[in-house]
This record gives sequence, C-alpha cells and structure tokens, in this order.
Amino acid sequence: MVREVANGEALLLRLFIAAFLPEETKDVLFRYVQSLRSFLRGVRWEPREKLHVTLRFLGDVDESCLEDLSADVGSAVCGSGSVEPGFDDFCLFPGSRNPRVLALGLVKNEQFQSLFDKVQSAVLQNGFEMEKRKFIPHVTLGRIRGDFEGIRGIPQPNKTEFSITRVGLVQSELGPRGSRYTSIRTWNLQSGI
Repeated sequence: MVREVANGEALLLRLFIAAFLPEETKDVLFRYVQSLRSFLRGVRWEPREKLHVTLRFLGDVDESCLEDLSADVGSAVCGSGSVEPGFDDFCLFPGSRNPRVLALGLVKNEQFQSLFDKVQSAVLQNGFEMEKRKFIPHVTLGRIRGDFEGIRGIPQPNKTEFSITRVGLVQSELGPRGSRYTSIRTWNLQSGI
C-alpha cells in the first residue's frame, strides 16, 4: 500500500520478493487446497492468484529506492537458472503451539538456497538488514484463525515436479479482507530478461 509518512515526504510501499509458481502448479495446489476445506476448519484459505514462495519480505520501502533495488535484484537473479523443487511436508508458522499460518513446504535444494542467497545479497546492497530467520521455502496455503485442530490425518499432496523460472518484486496492500498483491517487476531466471 502506498502511504504518506507523517512528515509528508516519503511514500512507502510494503514489498516482498517472490518466486512465482508455474500456472499449472498453482492449479494443482489450488485443487489440493479445495480438498482440504473438508478436513480443516478455522482456516482462511489463500486464493489461487496469491500462491507463491516468499524469498524475502522487505517491509515498508521508500518508493525512491525501487529503481536501485530492482536493478540489483535483477542483476543477481536473471539468467541464474530455474529452480526445481518438489512438495515437502506441511509447515505451521510461527510454530505448532500457536500456529497462524498453514503452509506446504518445498524441498530446499542447492538451487533454491543459491537463489535465496542471491536475493539476500542484492537486498543487503540496498541497505536492508540480513535476514535473521532460516530460509524455509514454502507456499502459504491459509491463515489460521480461531481453533485449529491440527494437521494429523490430512492427505499429503501428490508429488508434482515443476520449475520456478520467474522471480518478482511484489507490493502487498493490507485491507480488511486480507492482503492484495500487485507485481511491480518480474525477472526471468532462465533468459535474464
């Protein structure tokens, strides 16, 4: 969301860097999420268009920083090659005692770690702090609200092979019905464009 800061000078955008899933993979995941509705109550499920992997949450960023940030992230990731993860186990964030997010983990391989490291390096060049949390690649399936009965007995998704070929800078606008995402810039991991 673009907001005017109290001093009236800086426009801030709430941003993150995402690895975009292929359309076919989003279809598979969304059908899977639909099947979970009968097993899990108390979850606000993410819509198909919001399924992605967050590589780095940036928070509120001054709009004037976008050009340099985009250039550095693009230089770091373009042409680096696709990432080919698989689905892993469920994840509960921040933990299983009082979970707020239900996610599906992705297999963290060398390609994924390398992509994360490149993004991390690019954002550090732009004055952001080092990410303190360990990188756990995952796709958020839903936000947990109220009583949550746990994930025992829930069927795992089919093992689906896919390639992540695009990374983007995304704006997140918070609203009463959740967040809305707008892609600001997208980079191709294979071609470098």
